[in-house]
Amino acid sequence: MFFDFIKRNSRKIRKENGVYFGALIISIIAFYIILSLGEQDVMAYLKTVESNAVNRLLLMIPMLYAVSLFFVFFLVYFANNYQVKLRSHEFGLYLMMGMKRSRLFLMIMGETLWNGAIALMIGIPIGVFLTELISLITSRLIGIGIIGYQYSISWAGLGLTVVGFIVVQLIAMSFISLKLTRKEPVDLLDDQKEESQRVLNPIWSIVSLMTGAVLLLGTIFLCTAYGLAILYLRNLDYRMFALIIIVGIVGTFMLFRGLGSLIGAWIKRKGKSSAGLFIFTGRQLQENVLNQWASLAISSLLIVMSMVCFVYGISTALNNDLTSSKTADFTFSGSEKEIISVLTSDELEPYVKEYYEMKLGYLWRFDPEENEWLDTFSWSGLSESVSKEVYSKEKENLLSELTTDNRPYLISLSSYNDMLRSVNKPPIELGSDEVAMYSDEEFTYSHDILREALQSKPYVNIVGNQYSLSSTLYTLNVVADRAITLSYALIVPDDLYDTFDDREDSYLLNMVLDDALIEEKGLMQAMYEVDGLLNASGLDYESYLSSMGRKLFFTVAGSYTTIYLGIMFLIIANTVMGLKFLMQQKSTRHRYFTVAMLGASVESLCMSARVQIWLYFGLVILVALISSIFGIWSMVDTFPNSISLNNGIGTVVISLAVFIIIEICYILMIQRKSDEEIKKLKQAR
Repeated sequence: MFFDFIKRNSRKIRKENGVYFGALIISIIAFYIILSLGEQDVMAYLKTVESNAVNRLLLMIPMLYAVSLFFVFFLVYFANNYQVKLRSHEFGLYLMMGMKRSRLFLMIMGETLWNGAIALMIGIPIGVFLTELISLITSRLIGIGIIGYQYSISWAGLGLTVVGFIVVQLIAMSFISLKLTRKEPVDLLDDQKEESQRVLNPIWSIVSLMTGAVLLLGTIFLCTAYGLAILYLRNLDYRMFALIIIVGIVGTFMLFRGLGSLIGAWIKRKGKSSAGLFIFTGRQLQENVLNQWASLAISSLLIVMSMVCFVYGISTALNNDLTSSKTADFTFSGSEKEIISVLTSDELEPYVKEYYEMKLGYLWRFDPEENEWLDTFSWSGLSESVSKEVYSKEKENLLSELTTDNRPYLISLSSYNDMLRSVNKPPIELGSDEVAMYSDEEFTYSHDILREALQSKPYVNIVGNQYSLSSTLYTLNVVADRAITLSYALIVPDDLYDTFDDREDSYLLNMVLDDALIEEKGLMQAMYEVDGLLNASGLDYESYLSSMGRKLFFTVAGSYTTIYLGIMFLIIANTVMGLKFLMQQKSTRHRYFTVAMLGASVESLCMSARVQIWLYFGLVILVALISSIFGIWSMVDTFPNSISLNNGIGTVVISLAVFIIIEICYILMIQRKSDEEIKKLKQAR
């Protein structure tokens, strides 16, 4: 009997508080997806090539879990506190009719557990399905043959999701229930009393009356934070970062604290020419902002964090090309005889399309008599050309590096052309007394400046002779992964390269896999098989498989975690805003009743509330979007390799689309709930 009573009440709670129940289900789905990350197929593959990095990422998951539970606790507490206030009259009647306080406590906890169990029963299957779908899509994109797709359930993730949500709900509801059961029945029955207005600090009141001085001050603080972020955030100075965050947070709070006076001034100016429920709508909105400025500011900051996370995560997923830098599949170092004997063996020969020597060496000359390195090289011509470019920090760093680098690497022209031919690129043709500039693709910060400077064909000085630089900058990686990473080097004709006897650190050989094999099995599966064969050979080598694994790791780590955090921040921000509005509407419902008694139709009151909701959410979203623009701008400057502007439009469009869809869904849900509350007035009349 008592359990049936709990189930009926739980069904009513889910119907009346669908916004919170939906947010709870989405949170459960997000929790399971992030907690099951370690057992997804893509992570199983990454453990084979980037085990240390993956282990560090998985060590971060408990931290994400704890932080998320912290946010969800306040979401659960706030939402259930709202629901308890709505039912205060009901609880008062229970106590008046003889229900014991302990039984009331058990009833509330039972309803919480039952609703939590239903949310888990809905959220967990959806989470499992989405996790498998994500794993399947990712495995298909990277090459399913590496590990094969296998259906699996993360029992650890499932357990942590269930336990975490049950514990959070029990703790939050324990605080609420204990507070509730201490009240007298008469206090619970008096639910018609409007919330008392907050008595403002005299200083705040004076400032608020000074025609929006607080609003102006908050705007100044925010603009200061925006300017500091654009100018100095790229330096990654933690002190400056802390200053920007503090100024931005203070500015946001002050801005929302002053918005109430601005709305009041706008209503006063427009009120004389307005008709209908304009004044009523405006005053309700003004009171919402005045009473809830702190929660609105917090929601706005959470939306800013959410937008930045969405853009970073989506950009990471879209802009990371796993195969963009592929030049060789394997690079070997060591004895030429040993390497070639392995590659021509019966076991490996079917996998090999071609191999070629990659000749790399220092440009140096050593005088044994003087026991010192001879000054054989100078970047002076290139430095002069770079110095003519527009001032930037990148330019200064480049000039500093060119000044100190007097023994650059040399790359044999024939070797580099062999590499270009293997990837179907046209070979380099150098004129008389001409060399080409090379810079690894990881050093992208200086590439734009170098390309501009090379257009004037500056010279470099090699052993007293001047050589002009080709106008093209070459950046394709000379090895499979990271055996050699050259910041700046010269591609020179073979006869010039051969004049330097002590040029080679070791013999390097690049190998390319057979095209038919790759077409049959896929690049990653073919490389994985060859990697297994080479492990037993004892050769010193590196594989492009490691490069792909590392890039894939950064893609997964950057996109999964940031999109997850973005969803959590957005859910909490919107749920808090929506429930705050409904709580304010509930506490002032007698005003709607009075206006209805004066002749206003229920439809016009519903329309008034809908306008309030659009403006209420719109104020928060507008401030958040403006802050997000500067936050994303600063992030692009700070992490140019992570946020590519080449696909920036697509990233922004997708991020905005996701954001707008979620916001519209929340607004429509709050409007529907608001209409239901107002339509109850018709029944009361």
